[in-house]
Formats: sequence, structure tokens, C-alpha cells
Amino acid sequence: MSAEHSSSSKTRTVVAVLLPREHLPFIRDWCVHHIEQGWDIVLYDNTGSVGSSRRSSAFSLNRWHGGSVDKRGNSYGAYTETLSDSDVQAAFRRELQGLPVTVVEWQPRNAEGRIVHGQVEAYVDYITRFRTTVAWSAFIDADEYLQHAPGLNWDDLLHTASEQDCHRIQLDALVYESRWTSRGEPRELRSLTCQGLQECGCKNIVRLSEVLDADIHWHWKTTGEDTLITPDRSLFWFRHYRGSEAVLDLTPKKNYTRPDTAESLRVPQAHIQ
Repeated sequence: MSAEHSSSSKTRTVVAVLLPREHLPFIRDWCVHHIEQGWDIVLYDNTGSVGSSRRSSAFSLNRWHGGSVDKRGNSYGAYTETLSDSDVQAAFRRELQGLPVTVVEWQPRNAEGRIVHGQVEAYVDYITRFRTTVAWSAFIDADEYLQHAPGLNWDDLLHTASEQDCHRIQLDALVYESRWTSRGEPRELRSLTCQGLQECGCKNIVRLSEVLDADIHWHWKTTGEDTLITPDRSLFWFRHYRGSEAVLDLTPKKNYTRPDTAESLRVPQAHIQ
């Protein structure tokens, strides 16, 4: 693995594991959005992934990645079908030129030698690299945009969490229409409308030095008591461009439906300070 630039001097970062082929038309907009909100960006480039070694993963058994179709049926591969993986990677890096973005090459392999997704494993890799130099990290996907209400700042929320000795912040999502047409053509994000509240699938901002177990949604574990802040979704939330499974009721929701199977991974004890 190799990394471009360095996030070691930053205090808060957004981390995403992605296929450049799926996110190429939108990645610069995504990065600029978060940079303008004061976040540093770390992207794990999962080029070549054809599935996951985890049976419980949405990307297991080559169900989507290998066919250039995402897990909601969007044929994102049609946009770059004439380009090789190396061509897409080159275009991906051109989109990021001039931006303070760290790119980590991430192509883990399963027992058969196939490149797999390894999202939680990438999070563990990131935490072990940067837990002593980065205070807070948001672990989201590259079709999810962190958002706050006018007049607020993410530092306000992180300061409140620190004052309460909180190690984890859980954000709700508002669902927007899909970024792709049925024919695999990218849509203009500003034209897409909100469809309502996402019923589950919250994402987390975590105090890096306190992480014990990494996860995607619910099963993060931190040192001591796993204190948690769930801010009012009208103040801090994220936009999710998925185009499905939304409800119109936007009233505050305190409880979450937790899946039966955990996707968490233990962070190596040697890296816990």
C-alpha cells in the first residue's frame, strides 16, 4: 500500500473506502464539500474489488462489484466501460489534483487471490496509522455528504462531545434520489430531491484514540463506557444519495434497529495508547 500526501497534521478527517469507477463523476464535488466544512479527506482506493470475504457483507459473493452495478441496481459501470482500471485511476487522481486529499491504495485479497472490499479492515488500517495524530474521524461512504445547519460548525459538535467525555457521535441520514440514471448516466446532484429520513444505516464520527472495535454502523466500541451523542438531525446529519428506503417523517428518532450480525473488527492492542 502507498499513500499520497499526509493527514498526520490534521485534527479531524473524513474517511471513505471507494471504487473510483463508481464515484468518478462526483468525487471532486464530494471532496470540496467536506474540505469547505473544515475536514481533511482520506480515500481508500479499492480498485479491482470483486466482492468481500465476509458472508454478511453486501459485497459478498461477487454480487455487485464484479458486474459494475451497485447494491441498489445502479449501473455505474456504463459510464466508464471503455476505460481500464488504470485509466479510471488516472482520471480519479486528475479529479483530485490541487485538493488536500490523502489516497491510500487498498486492494486486499481473499484466499483465492481475488481483490475484495475490506471496508472495516480499511478502517482498522486507518486507525492504526493515525490514532495518535488525528483527534476525530468520520467514517462514511463516498455517496454520503456530512451536513450541518446554517450558523453551526462541526467544531461546535466535537467540542460538545469532548466536554461530555463522549467518544462517538452517531448521525442520521436524509435520503436523496439516486446519482445515476437507469442507463448508468450521472445526474446533476443539485437537481436531486430529498425523499425523507433513512430509517437505519447511521454513520459515526469517532474519537480515534479511544477506538477498540471498528465497524460500519452500530457496533463500534470505545475505551471505557461507550458514551454516545446522537445530535438533532435538523442540526447535524448526512445526505445519502441512494434513492430508496426513506420515510417522510422527519421527527427526531431516538432508537435504531440494529442488525443481528456484527461487522466489527478489533483494533490491534499494540496500537492502543
